[in-house]
Amino acid sequence: MQKLMLLLLFFPAFLPAQNTLRAIVKDRETKEKLIGATAYIKKLKLGTSTDTSGSLVLTGIPEGEYEIIFSYTAYEKKEVELVFPLKNQEPVEVLLKNESGELAEVVVTSTRTNSRIEDIPIRVEVIGEEEVDEEGSVKPANVSKLLTESPSIQAQQLSATNGSVSIRLQGLDGKYTQILKDGFPLYGGFAQGLSIVQIPPLDLKQVEIIKGSSSSLYGSDAIAGIVNLISKQPKEKRDLTFLVNQTSLLGTNADAYFSQRWKKTGFSLLGTSNFQRAVDVNRDNFSDLPKTQTFNIAPAFYYYIDSTSTLRLSLNGTMDKRIGGDMQVLNKQADSLHRYFEDNVSNRLSSQLKYDKQFAKDKSFSFKNSVSYFDRSIVQAVSAFSGKQTGTYTEAAFNCKIAAHQLVSGLNFISEKFSEDSSKSHLHRNYNYTTLGLFVQDDWKPAEKLALQAGLRGDYQNQYGLFILPRLALLYKFTKDFYIRAGSGLGYKVPGLFSTASELAGISNIQPLPPNIKAEKSIGSNLDVNYKLRIGDDASITLNQSFFTTQINDPLVPDSFTFVNKSKGILTRGFESNVRYRLDEFQIFAAYSYIDARRLYNSQQSVVPLTPRHKLNFDVIFEEEENYVVALEAFYISSMLRDADTKTKAYCTFGFIVQKHIQQITLIAGCENIFDTRQSRFENMVVSPGPAPHFRQVYAPLDGRVLNVALRIKV
Repeated sequence: MQKLMLLLLFFPAFLPAQNTLRAIVKDRETKEKLIGATAYIKKLKLGTSTDTSGSLVLTGIPEGEYEIIFSYTAYEKKEVELVFPLKNQEPVEVLLKNESGELAEVVVTSTRTNSRIEDIPIRVEVIGEEEVDEEGSVKPANVSKLLTESPSIQAQQLSATNGSVSIRLQGLDGKYTQILKDGFPLYGGFAQGLSIVQIPPLDLKQVEIIKGSSSSLYGSDAIAGIVNLISKQPKEKRDLTFLVNQTSLLGTNADAYFSQRWKKTGFSLLGTSNFQRAVDVNRDNFSDLPKTQTFNIAPAFYYYIDSTSTLRLSLNGTMDKRIGGDMQVLNKQADSLHRYFEDNVSNRLSSQLKYDKQFAKDKSFSFKNSVSYFDRSIVQAVSAFSGKQTGTYTEAAFNCKIAAHQLVSGLNFISEKFSEDSSKSHLHRNYNYTTLGLFVQDDWKPAEKLALQAGLRGDYQNQYGLFILPRLALLYKFTKDFYIRAGSGLGYKVPGLFSTASELAGISNIQPLPPNIKAEKSIGSNLDVNYKLRIGDDASITLNQSFFTTQINDPLVPDSFTFVNKSKGILTRGFESNVRYRLDEFQIFAAYSYIDARRLYNSQQSVVPLTPRHKLNFDVIFEEEENYVVALEAFYISSMLRDADTKTKAYCTFGFIVQKHIQQITLIAGCENIFDTRQSRFENMVVSPGPAPHFRQVYAPLDGRVLNVALRIKV
């Protein structure tokens, strides 16, 4: 027994020594600490990432000489050779060089794993910070212009007078696309028609778009995909930006953004204002741009509890008032023949609370909670509508890595309550929905060239029961620059009164949902092929070819003013072709999308209305860093059908933007729609003028040529 005790006592002395690496990773130029940078020892298959203070600790390193690879989003990798045990126990300072042009180094958060875009089986399209800044300077009031830069995304204007816009993704109605901000659901229910026209882009770092069924990730509303708006995070270097913009059509914007991080706290503040005068571009006595006043304020508070824990609380308030219609009414000269107007007033207040905890050995926990309140009223000459919507979103998720598996599991609870002022519409359309969801996701890398993602969600909805939503996706890399992705998943959409169809028909006219209504269900699949050809050290050509299909069963569509389920579904299918050529600071981007969207339940006109079959994007950009940027863009939209089976005209638009940097000041000049393409040049927008006019469905721009000049100051 004494010999055994002595053996146990001295046994650790015979084990190889275990060493620890402590490092701080910073930007080489700014010396700013980089959060989420990784360190990896390939020989030992050991790795970790920096915490919220830019520091990392890697344990379990035997004695000897090892090569450590440090990497970070949009930065060059750095290889450092160290001999353990280290003579100096102070943290090693690692400086990485920024390499912002490389798409392969982009990290995305929408798949819940914070992974590099080239390593995930799901295709995520990213609009980077430079593009956000560029398009945000052309149209700083909202993100609608920014989103239409993506192929197969169409911003459909819902009204000829109030300016409301809905996003159509791969030919599907806007109600099937989930809009998020930093992973929080942003809009839903009857807020949809005013969603993207109330979101300013000044505080955005990037936009992540997942096209195709994403319900296994985020539940209902994500049949067509998701748009996740990613906010900038406070950094040690202060960010104070002012932007003022003036358009030739009497639109004025004044925006400001501030953010900074201190030792234990951080703060950001976005404040925007948008003023637009009512403008009758085609001189038919009806407004093509409504009179608009929009204010947005969004403070966010950060508390860095320790090097592994962060607490964030943010608020968002939006006040929007827009009125359009007969110009005589808007100029307070109404009479018996001139009475038509539409007055939209909406107020939105929301809060977001997020807690992140990073544990050792690639384990983390996150908790999210948001509470939102939306109040909207619509007043017209002969009708009125008013309603309030309150919603909550709560999620807890645990992320861990086990061998070749990256696992995410969690639960969430969603509530949405709508209360209508029935004294105005005399209808009883209130509802109170709650959904409890459980989800698990496994990102498995069984081989160096192969990655699989399997996801499963179970949602229980208080009125429509249980939904089981599996999803499977794979990524296979033939080489570093040639790889394919494929995926498929199920989705669902809880029945609701508010959609593009109800906005077009007039919310006041829509009848309550019948008692026998069922939830819509879908199945979607996608395949995409990616190839990058490197030409020397400075040039490259990137190619992407994707194919998609989605079928929605039991679609909820209006029959006159009552929504019903159709026995046959909606089927969309098509493909996208993208090519990007890059030579130093010169870029050419071209994209073509083909969409065949069919209503299988409609034998007389099966084509989904207002869905162009062909869309072409073309961009040319030249930038001399810290000096100037010149960008040219062109769009081609093919003809499409409207509900009345009338065929529209195909059209093209062209635009340009020039930016000149003078130290902290940027001067911006741009022109949208240079050749003044307008629907009102093809046909009269008003079918039957008078006190109760009828308008044609909108398929092309109404505002025509728009010049803008802007001044952006970064202090």
